[in-house]
Amino acid sequence: MRPRAWERENLHGWPTAAEVLAADFPDWEISRDLPDDPGEWRAVRGDVVLSAPTVPELRTLLEGTEEQK
Repeated sequence: MRPRAWERENLHGWPTAAEVLAADFPDWEISRDLPDDPGEWRAVRGDVVLSAPTVPELRTLLEGTEEQK
């Protein structure tokens, strides 16, 4: 890998918090509303839609929803 590509990859931190969240909750579709600035994070499963301004807040909502099952 070229040094510049290595530097660029290390700036981002992989996997991202959103990728970890999606892996932890595979039954949910995790996305971010891009038209809004900065945009809400959203989790969708069937008719249930959860949204929060940050990934950690969305995780809290998902954990609460899963506990109610």
